[in-house]
Amino acid sequence: MRSRRLRRGPPPEYQGATAGRLWRFPSGKFAPAMPDASLNIGNARTLRWTDPGVLAFHRQRLGGLDFFREMARGGIPAVPVYSVLDMRLTDVERGYCRFECDPGPHMVNPVGGIHGGVYAILADSAAGIAAQSWIEEGFVTRTVRLNVDFLRPLTAESGTVVCEGRTAKVGRTVLLSDATIVDGRGRDIGRAQGTFMVVPAGGSGKPAAAPPAAAEREFLVEWGDTDTIRRASAGRTGFEVMSMIADGRLPAAPIAQTLGFRLDSVGDGAAAFLCDPAERQYNPLGIVHGGVPATLIDSAAGCAVHTKLPAGYSFSTVSLTCEFFRAIALDTGPVRCEGRVVKHGRQVSVADADVVDRDGRVLVRGTATCLAHPLR
Repeated sequence: MRSRRLRRGPPPEYQGATAGRLWRFPSGKFAPAMPDASLNIGNARTLRWTDPGVLAFHRQRLGGLDFFREMARGGIPAVPVYSVLDMRLTDVERGYCRFECDPGPHMVNPVGGIHGGVYAILADSAAGIAAQSWIEEGFVTRTVRLNVDFLRPLTAESGTVVCEGRTAKVGRTVLLSDATIVDGRGRDIGRAQGTFMVVPAGGSGKPAAAPPAAAEREFLVEWGDTDTIRRASAGRTGFEVMSMIADGRLPAAPIAQTLGFRLDSVGDGAAAFLCDPAERQYNPLGIVHGGVPATLIDSAAGCAVHTKLPAGYSFSTVSLTCEFFRAIALDTGPVRCEGRVVKHGRQVSVADADVVDRDGRVLVRGTATCLAHPLR
């Protein structure tokens, strides 16, 4: 009779030359039995946002700078992803943008810190609006490249975060912007650079006479206690912990519930997430915010690195770079983000990740540099 001993890595057929291929664990056949933490729902939050059609109505009548100034004054509802992540647009001038954000428990990663994707969404928003403030009516900007450097960790108790974006170069077709993120104690916690391309705005028809009715949306998210993951990590390898999240024996990260993605499979130095595009992920242009696929890339690349770590260790992303090839919207359908380790060291590891659609087309590609450290 075959022994069912605890595996310390993927099955033999996935090791050696095939290491890194994705493999999904059969539920309940990997690690010693634990309470089903995924059923221990201890936190809930109702997310609220405005129908993106309302924003499209206002976007048709106002240019870039005027549109965002009106939003900062409260005359236009906030963008869905801003509302979901408690981001407030507080100031917009030509070449400048300022956001405030109150980090909450619905934004955290599996071990209780604010997810790096929140940094990316803040930075892409501030840098992008600073760029759009220069754009003439009938045109918009889209992110083509975003680089985020993570200087300090952020928690739900860090106080109000401020993110400021400023344009560094204004061209006819390409603009460059920088963003800085400061925590509630005035410390720099992140810096970013974005490259934005000028494209024609959609919806060239006659503007509607009034915004659409039934504008408000709600969505309830629930998540388990991240301390459960921290306790489980103390005596298990990263591969074991990631596998238990994938098969539901440990809870998913709150940020995954908030933005609507899930860990689908893990392997030796590999991890894959699935995500269904949703309205609550939308940016001012009526497509999924660029920070959302950046969050997927940070998650997939980081979890791929985590599978290589020994028991009692976690990691922090120190740098994230994403290149955007195609927009994502509701009609894109489900997307998949596959991360794989390309260089693993005792302290520093590098992983790549691709976001692909159901036809296998690459929508966004990214690289994360991660630093291993004892679990805090």
